[in-house]
Amino acid sequence: MSGDDPLLTTLAALPFAAAAFAAIDRAARRRRGRPLPAALVRFELGALAALVAAALARGPLGLRAATPALAAGLLGLAVVHAAAQLYALRPLLGDPDGPRPDPGPGRRPSLLFFALPAVLYLALLPWAAERRQPDGDEPYYLLATHSLAYDLDTDLANNYAAADWRFFLDRPVAPQPGDPRGREGQVYSRHNPLLPLVLALPYRLAGEAGALAAMALLAALLVWSTLRLAGRYFPDHPGDGLFACGLLALTPPLLVYAHQVWVEVPAALLLVVALTAALGPPPNGDGEGRARAAGRRWRRAAGWLAFALPLVLLPLLKIRFVWFSAALLALAAVRWSRRGGTARRGLAATAGLLAATLAALLLVNRALYGNPLKIHTWSELTLPALSLSNTAAGVVGLFWDSAFGLFAFSPLWLLAVPAVVLGAARRSPATAHLAAVALPYVLLIGPRAEWYGGWSPPFRYGVALLPLAAVALVPLLGERRRPGARLVLGALGAATVALGLVWLAVPGASYDLADGRTRLLDALSADLAADAARLFPSYLRPRLASWLWPPATAALATLAWWLPRRRRPAGGGALAAGVAVFLAAAAAVPALASLLPTRVVEAEDPWLAHRGGHVHPETWTIVRSHYRGGWVIRPGESVEVPLVPAGTRARLAIEVQLGRNNPDPLTLEVAAGDRVLATWRPVRAGAWRRLEAGPFELPKGRPLVLRAVGPPRAGRQNGFLLDRLEVEWR
Repeated sequence: MSGDDPLLTTLAALPFAAAAFAAIDRAARRRRGRPLPAALVRFELGALAALVAAALARGPLGLRAATPALAAGLLGLAVVHAAAQLYALRPLLGDPDGPRPDPGPGRRPSLLFFALPAVLYLALLPWAAERRQPDGDEPYYLLATHSLAYDLDTDLANNYAAADWRFFLDRPVAPQPGDPRGREGQVYSRHNPLLPLVLALPYRLAGEAGALAAMALLAALLVWSTLRLAGRYFPDHPGDGLFACGLLALTPPLLVYAHQVWVEVPAALLLVVALTAALGPPPNGDGEGRARAAGRRWRRAAGWLAFALPLVLLPLLKIRFVWFSAALLALAAVRWSRRGGTARRGLAATAGLLAATLAALLLVNRALYGNPLKIHTWSELTLPALSLSNTAAGVVGLFWDSAFGLFAFSPLWLLAVPAVVLGAARRSPATAHLAAVALPYVLLIGPRAEWYGGWSPPFRYGVALLPLAAVALVPLLGERRRPGARLVLGALGAATVALGLVWLAVPGASYDLADGRTRLLDALSADLAADAARLFPSYLRPRLASWLWPPATAALATLAWWLPRRRRPAGGGALAAGVAVFLAAAAAVPALASLLPTRVVEAEDPWLAHRGGHVHPETWTIVRSHYRGGWVIRPGESVEVPLVPAGTRARLAIEVQLGRNNPDPLTLEVAAGDRVLATWRPVRAGAWRRLEAGPFELPKGRPLVLRAVGPPRAGRQNGFLLDRLEVEWR
């Protein structure tokens, strides 16, 4: 294989991954874990041999284009093996029919539940690092890590000057707008240095690969900690807790974020550790007695540290996480308030430590950067004045937006809706705690314009809440053998597998612009010459689907889950029926996109035929969602709109702006094929106008053409910025 073959590092890592998986299997058997089914092992070996042979023979066979598909097969096989091994580890959590497991703080799952996701994430890492360079805020976290690892400081001025970004990036990066500057020319990152500080040692040892491996290990530790938390909430349901943690570990978002440098995975880990500590008795409360043994005092100190340290570290990761610290402190105060003066003094000390840390952070920021919040304002830490429209768009968009929502990224997480319904009906503490911790944070980020997380994979701001959502799923998954439950699991599981293979094979495919579309829908729309994105919800470009999908999918998932139980346990038929439902729904999307009448057209969408021109604003404009997007056409350029008619006559409304760079006249023509329907020659530039014309007879099969007509000239030309076309059929 050539040195630049994208599969080289993945195949080179394969023997190590296989050996690590085999070691986990042997260790599990020694601890009375279940053996892997012989048929599964034979299938895995055969599939692995076929995939490796195909990968090695791509060149001679001329199959280089099949590289992503082969990668999807190899990575998907690793996920399948991890799922089977996770099921085989089930006996290590105890006998469900035996005595009630001890829910005390000392009971921890076997470290094999950490080793298994760790090996999986490290096995997936070579391909992810090969096919996707750091993006969004990741290069800036890595540059700060490089500075700490080699310069032992946070001043990035010399790192930008020396182009140290070349150690992990092929393109140059400059300081982010608004990054703090020092009095002597220092350049600081707007991001807190805690995560770079954690990554500095592995980065110094192994460069970018070391930092990404450290993030993978943090993600695996999050899975292990969540399994422990599930055992604290539901000690009688270890199998259901394992199922929920398998959903967390083996599906997006964590399957994607495990290979990337964002603060949300460490924040989720700190949140789980603190909540686990808060669920037990106060570490030095009355229940501990008055023993003075050194070992007992050490355990009490460790217990308080497990609770207090995450609360202190959360705002040091990102200032907005202070809401998690406040919620966890309030939760512990409610649980421990009646445990005597010792517990109250411990809570007061923890609150004082948190306040002192925040004060020190503000003072240091004020001294170094001239702003206690670095580049932020106090209003960003307070709950905003809630407007119904902004709150609905942001909060609902976190979950249902087709580009940035959790349920579009990983449909199996839609189970959270019936899980919350069930938890509320049963007054589950897990659901109550999820609401108490999540609600202030969601209300903080939801109404803000950046709720979608910027240039990142979907659900970035919500990743910290994922482990709590997984724990809340446990009671629901206890009823997964119902026929309706199997139907829902089959449909959502098939959709998650299909999308998950795409995210694994093309690691950057989940990154979308804030334009109301997605990469996958854009590709489908371009192939169909029809608008497929309008069938799915967007809260950056609201449309009818935005308000139909949430109630429809929530109601369907909830009602279908509790379909009447049959007398005999449901077999595989209900699961297969769910897969068939997904396939039918997927097949219906292109049909509906091609058959539904055209009513609203966004001029920059890729399903239109653009004869020249360019998108506005530029693709990588900062906070692009704040701009009114469109397509610019200059003299001789046009946009063709394929129409799906709902009648023979139509009235048109076009939102357009004139950009004037010279005194030449410019006319906008609207035509159906070769027949001109209307013209417009504006005088005033820079103002949006809504042009209405018609009704017209529109010949069937002819595209609607919007063209700019004017004298050609060299240099800067006039142009029209086309935003939206509305078609009213009659």
